[in-house]
Amino acid sequence: MTHAPSNVALLSLRNWLGAARLPRAFRRAGFQVTALAFPGLLLTRSRDLSRLVYLPDRGTQAEMLATLKELLVELRPALVVPTDDLAIEWLHALALLVRRELPSSDPLQTLLRDSLGDIQHHPTLRNRKALAKLAVELGLRAPGHTVLHERADAHAFAARVGFPVVLKAEDSVAGLGVVVCRDAAALDAGITRFENATPSALGPGLLAQSFISGQTAMRAAFAWRGRVLSGLSAIKRETHPAPNGPSSVVEFIEHPEMRATTHRIVEALGYSGFASLDFMLDERGAAHLIELNPRPTPICHLGDYLGRDLCASVQDALAGREVEDLEPTGLPKKVALFPQEWVRDRHSPHFADSFHDVPWDDPDLVEACVNNGRAQMRWGEFHYQESRREPLRAFIAEHEK
Repeated sequence: MTHAPSNVALLSLRNWLGAARLPRAFRRAGFQVTALAFPGLLLTRSRDLSRLVYLPDRGTQAEMLATLKELLVELRPALVVPTDDLAIEWLHALALLVRRELPSSDPLQTLLRDSLGDIQHHPTLRNRKALAKLAVELGLRAPGHTVLHERADAHAFAARVGFPVVLKAEDSVAGLGVVVCRDAAALDAGITRFENATPSALGPGLLAQSFISGQTAMRAAFAWRGRVLSGLSAIKRETHPAPNGPSSVVEFIEHPEMRATTHRIVEALGYSGFASLDFMLDERGAAHLIELNPRPTPICHLGDYLGRDLCASVQDALAGREVEDLEPTGLPKKVALFPQEWVRDRHSPHFADSFHDVPWDDPDLVEACVNNGRAQMRWGEFHYQESRREPLRAFIAEHEK
């Protein structure tokens, strides 16, 4: 299986706002862009797609994996990008399947390694507890943490680090599934909340972290074979919903510690692909690593505006050109994300002094973003796929043994 270096495939299984803006960024960097997606997702409305392949939203797990395998062999992309958490799980499952079926030299194996990184570290990418442990092993600045299996563990941890204590589910995203407990009663209530949602929550262990007061920040990057090619650091200036929701206004900054931490994590994991590392910046500006999301986020397409295009660095790497992770010039710069800030406040004062990131030359995408933003469809799920998520995870666990 040979591939044309200019072809990239985006796998989209959820309505994720960042995914819809990636086709423009990749096309601008010289790629042809194919979307593999369920019907009705925002990504499918982009005018910058070279090809759109609808995935079947019915069928067995084996049929879905076979479809993905066949499409990647047929399309021969240089890179496949999972644009959401569910897409990550499906591609990790596919990587496990082809590892058993194909030799390591097979082009499909190479594609998945270059797109997802070292398969031995995939479990850490999907597990916040494992990532917190890795941060400690690497000596990185991070909140104190423990894994709770009993309520007594939670109270012992709180006695050691003090309140507030943060409880975090494995499937937490953009503040959802995160509870900040400011006293012992809130800690008990938080654990009860997780147990009500998932009766066995304490069985595999619930992540608890010490609370870091300060500013929420992120480092979005693209990595290739364990090396960061390019990255962007930003502070959250507004969120929707407040206080812990997704960003709606960000300010891009330079932050050497965030950059250095990203390099350490990527190297340790042998990681490839987009990644976003979340941090808390304390009152001294020190960066405490909170978590890693192994996918693109809604700021990844903004590199061209800042003079440091993440997608262009991918093209350089594929062409064998040397790439150095340099910070953009002229920072800080503030950006009002679309439609996030428009949904938060149609009369936002940030529109007056920020770059308002609206794709005006793609009216179908603007209309879809407005409609989906109003309805808060960012969190919409395809229930058919959600109902099969646990069997998919069981498949991954079995093949990772």
